[in-house]
Amino acid sequence: MTDNTRFIRLIRGAIGSLAILWLLAPAASADCAKDLEGEVYCGGGYCSADRIGTVWCSRFYKGGAERTREGKVLCGKGQCAKNSRGEIFCSSEVGGAVTKDSRGHVRCYGECERATAMQCENTPAGSSG
Repeated sequence: MTDNTRFIRLIRGAIGSLAILWLLAPAASADCAKDLEGEVYCGGGYCSADRIGTVWCSRFYKGGAERTREGKVLCGKGQCAKNSRGEIFCSSEVGGAVTKDSRGHVRCYGECERATAMQCENTPAGSSG
C-alpha cells in the first residue's frame, strides 16, 4: 500500500468519524412552545404537546420530550427516541445523544432509560413586563 493510499484512507476515516459525531450531537439546548390557547411554555430541554394540546418540556438541559402513540408526553435527561415498538428511551446522561440502529433499536450515550412523565415540566414562560 502506498503512502498516498494510506493518507486517503485516513482522511476518509476522519470524515466518517466526524459525520457520526455530527449526527449524534444535540441540535438545541432548550425549547419553548405554545399551547392551543397561545400560552408559551419553556423548559430546560425540548418541548412537545400532548393529544389535548398541553405543552410539556423536559426538566433537563437538552433533555428530550416525545409523544407516545396514545398522545401522552414523556421526557428524559438526554435526547429521546422511539424504538420499533413505539417505546420511548432516552440517554441517562443530561444532554446525552441517542440514535436508532437499522433494526429500530435505540442506542444511547451512557445508558438508555425509559422516558417518564416525572421528568417533564409544564411551566409558563415569564413575561418581560
